[in-house]
Formats: sequence, C-alpha cells, structure tokens
Amino acid sequence: MIRITILEIASFFLPFLIFFIWRWQSSSEHPIEATPTLRLAAIGAGLAVLMMIALVLVESSRGGHEGEIYIPSRIVDGRVVPGRFVPAGEVETDDAEAGDTTEPQ
Repeated sequence: MIRITILEIASFFLPFLIFFIWRWQSSSEHPIEATPTLRLAAIGAGLAVLMMIALVLVESSRGGHEGEIYIPSRIVDGRVVPGRFVPAGEVETDDAEAGDTTEPQ
C-alpha cells in the first residue's frame, strides 16, 4: 500500500518538478538550446504505443485460458470470496446454482 501511495504522490509532483527545473534553466545565464519538438513528440508517441502493447501483454496473461469458466467474486457468510477461473468440468454445485456455468465467449 505504501508503494502505491508513493507512486501517486510522485506522479502528482513530477509535473511541478519539471516546471521548476525548466524555470530554473530558462532564468540561468546559459539557457537550454532550442528543443527538438518533433523528435520529442515522436519519441513520446513511440513510448505510448510500447506502453499500450506492454499493458495488453500483461493483462492477457492474467485472464483465463480456453475451456475455463470464470466464477465471479461473491459474498459467502459475510466474507468476500474472490473471483477465479476453473476448468469447465470442475464447477462447484453452488456455482452452478448461481448460474455461473455459461461457456466463455
């Protein structure tokens, strides 16, 4: 949980840090040379595409496989039972009564 909090705080403060570095550089005696805007835009677009591909690959490995049925999370005796994938032949009877035996599409 602390890692997520630190990541959120860092994500919030990063634009401010970049802005203050830019202001500090622009007010110095030797300002930064002209910025290659087109090159930076192309690099940013390429990184965005790579990130989308990485996210698709990571999320596809977390899903179920062929012939598995997803049993959604539910509350049993006041506790949350997390969702899971089970082979089609191993569906529990209480899951079958709940109507969770539909075939994957």
